[in-house]
Parts: sequence; C-alpha cells; structure tokens
Amino acid sequence: MRKLLLCLSGLALLGGAALYAGQAKRVAGEVSPASVQGRVTVFETINRTPTTNPVRDLRVYIFTLEASKPFEELQLKCRRATAQPKADPVRTYQLCETALAEAYALVPSLPATATARTDRAGSFHLDDLAPDRQYHLVGIKRDEGGSPIVVVAKTPRLRSGQKLTLELSENEPWTGPLIMR
Repeated sequence: MRKLLLCLSGLALLGGAALYAGQAKRVAGEVSPASVQGRVTVFETINRTPTTNPVRDLRVYIFTLEASKPFEELQLKCRRATAQPKADPVRTYQLCETALAEAYALVPSLPATATARTDRAGSFHLDDLAPDRQYHLVGIKRDEGGSPIVVVAKTPRLRSGQKLTLELSENEPWTGPLIMR
C-alpha cells in the first residue's frame, strides 16, 4: 500500500510539473515583439498660408532609456540654462546651439535598438521591439543652412504585440518636456 501511495504521489508530482511546463511554454509563446510607427511633420507658413509638410529623410533611432542617457544629459544642460531667470539670452542660445550640435553628433554613436528613415510622407516604422520596456525615440537630420533637426519622444511601456503610433512635429523644441504620447 505504501509503495502504491508513493508511486501515485510521484506520478501526480510529474503530472503537475508537466502541466506547469506546458502552461509556462504557452504563456511565453504569447509574448510577441512590439512596434512603433509614426509620422514627422513641420508646420510652416508660406505666403501667409499655414501648411503642414512631412519631414522627409529624417533618420529615426529608438533607444532603451539606459542607452539614451548621454543624449538626455545634453537636453538637461539646455533646459537648465533656459530655466535661469537672469540668464544672458545670447549665452543661453549659444549653449543650447552647442548642445544641439553635440546631440546631433552623439545620437548615431549610441547603441540603438532599431533605426529607420522617414519616407516621402514623413512616415517611419520600427519593428521587433522588446515588450515591457519604455523607449526613447530620436530623429535627426542636418537642415540645409540652419541648425540640425532633432525630434524627440518617449514611449509608454510597450505591451506584447503593441503597435504604437506617434505623430511628431519638428516644431516642438528638442529640449521641450519629454511627454509620453
């Protein structure tokens, strides 16, 4: 009787382990990559007519928050300078322009999770992102005759299989508040 009870207990234990392994495999199989897509535009007034145009050929990078720390430090440098109530506006402008140039040079050297380039409509698509993470999106492009274009956004924590859509504007300052969209 004791042997029979021991045998049945062992079988129940093995059956429970197999059931747990099957459940774990099913749950793990349901995790799928997330994606971020969107469009980047610029609002302009041409001949007194307001218009929204796509930003073409903008290089879009997506970083984990840890990887984008050096970029965020440059943003904070400019934010702190503009927050000073008695700051010299010329000096502040120069500091922010220098930080912007440094950010433009820095971004391609950071370890990106994925990259894309905006098409003729200003659209981009970034696939195969690990779910359950928050990301920092940075778009850069050298503007002819002016400062570089730097477009910034942070994502909320992406869920498994989520397809997040962002509408970004070149008109928003790169040092502005990092609002989750």
